[in-house]
Amino acid sequence: MGRHGQRQRTTVCVVRDPRRPVPRWPWLLPLGGLALLPAGIVAGLFAAAVLLLVVAGGVRRWPGGVRICGPAIAEWQAAEAAVREVRLRWPALGAMAEPGDIRPTLEITRYNIGRLIAARVRLRAEADELRAVRDELRPGDLRDELGERLEVILDRVRDLDAQLAARTAAIGRLAVSLDAHERREVATARARVLLAGDLPGATLLADPLDEVGERTAATLAAYRELSELRPSPSETRS
Repeated sequence: MGRHGQRQRTTVCVVRDPRRPVPRWPWLLPLGGLALLPAGIVAGLFAAAVLLLVVAGGVRRWPGGVRICGPAIAEWQAAEAAVREVRLRWPALGAMAEPGDIRPTLEITRYNIGRLIAARVRLRAEADELRAVRDELRPGDLRDELGERLEVILDRVRDLDAQLAARTAAIGRLAVSLDAHERREVATARARVLLAGDLPGATLLADPLDEVGERTAATLAAYRELSELRPSPSETRS
């Protein structure tokens, strides 16, 4: 049931015009339902839930956005993923970032891509309808006019295809270049840390075995000297 509901929600996507923000005050309306709590907890919560659904539906259909549905959803999600990748990796540029805040630019780009996809969907639907009607007509002027209209629409669809491909490719290249830059910055920082450290084994601790060996050698040498100075048994008997 949950998966089915998720599929239902992803069949339509609304891409909003960032220049026309959705007002936030409608979200305060569900709080009005809580005013019925003194009359009954169930009634108050039910009213708040109903108002919340109404506000969510109204915000979803707020003017200034384009709707993407059907098979075009997958293409839109791929483009949106590339835009999200650019937004996440843009801070890696640091002081080189121009503009410093890329979000407004990406929002406009995101909206324009949504408009291209939505316009192409509408044109393809119109082309399918024209083709179906034309096939039902007998040869004549009206059929020829429909054919000319169809060719114009198909040319426009091809133009939109080229624009969409160019924009998504540019965003993809930017995301790849930002990823490569971020990996180079991480590698550079790591290299500096490695170069600043001492070489392995350059500062070893003193080995106590060396000192023990020296003391043992000195003890053995002294013992040999004492042995040479000690009188032999024949000297002690005489």
